[in-house]
Amino acid sequence: MTEQLNIRVDKSIVQEFEDLAKQEHLDRAALVKKVMLLGLQHERVSLAIQKYAMQEVSVERAAEIAKVSMHEMLALLTKLGIPSNMAVEDFQRLA
Repeated sequence: MTEQLNIRVDKSIVQEFEDLAKQEHLDRAALVKKVMLLGLQHERVSLAIQKYAMQEVSVERAAEIAKVSMHEMLALLTKLGIPSNMAVEDFQRLA
């Protein structure tokens, strides 16, 4: 099921969408959907990383929040230099 979402944005943002949509050979609505999905994914990952770094959640929960696999979450954390708080047993479960 789809729902409509109405938002108000500055004319300059609408123009940015128009310009980029033309360059990508998309209609504006398709580009807005694409940007929203990418933005939502980015926000989920950012929140998960933040919560994990603050030791508010486990790596498993961070992966759930980010909607990625545990392996992907660990790779992201490693890439960012965020130390793991996992025990040896946790790593053994991943193997």
